[in-house]
Amino acid sequence: MRVKLLIEYDGTKFCGWQKQRDCISVQETIERAICNVFGDALMPELYGAGRTDTGVHATGQIAHLELADEKLTEKWKNNLLRLHIAINANMLQSGARVLEATEVSDDFHARFSAKMRHYKYVILNRNVNSPIYEGRVWNIRRKIDENSMNFAAQFLRGTHNFNAFRSSQCSALNPVRTISNVEVSRKGDLIIVKISAKSFLHNQVRITVGTLKEIGIGAKNPEYIKYLLESADRTQAGPTAPAFGLYLTKIDY
Repeated sequence: MRVKLLIEYDGTKFCGWQKQRDCISVQETIERAICNVFGDALMPELYGAGRTDTGVHATGQIAHLELADEKLTEKWKNNLLRLHIAINANMLQSGARVLEATEVSDDFHARFSAKMRHYKYVILNRNVNSPIYEGRVWNIRRKIDENSMNFAAQFLRGTHNFNAFRSSQCSALNPVRTISNVEVSRKGDLIIVKISAKSFLHNQVRITVGTLKEIGIGAKNPEYIKYLLESADRTQAGPTAPAFGLYLTKIDY
């Protein structure tokens, strides 16, 4: 049985999605919980749709795993809707939760079957920080013009060389990506940047937000985005926005 999991987590409690040595990852945390559910010494392999970095949150991460043993499959075949409850009971203090578990076809793959990934970034734009949103938003005290940010963001739509918007540690061989949608809006003191693409370069969303912030505070004009796309020069783009303001919200299949 191949099972798809819908997952939510607080990224500040993990060193990212992917398993690493000497730190707690979301992937390993859930794998260990699943291992406890089935009383199996061999941890299952969990395949995630997005390899979020340290500090990045998720409200709509998707992963899949195989329940290959016939006994385990029979045990949960008619009770799969309760599997997420059992998994969560084994990681109550972790900062991660499985929201639902559903059976999918054998050709489904959480990462490679994904058609679109949706992220949002949240900025708190006021001169006093918030104990409520601490670790959840990027607090910027200077007044931000979200309309200028949104105007500039539209230059990012379509297929471009995004070399100026990726980290120096990015291992992707091809810097060309296609942004299907990007928009900036305000709700009270919160500025929300939403961006969607089939795939992103390393830190692309955070560098995009950092650059749009420079435009929002008036340090650059909106057309500066066009210059960056043409220059493909990372050193000319804005700062990398903090990880804790970023959320993986949805994966389309």
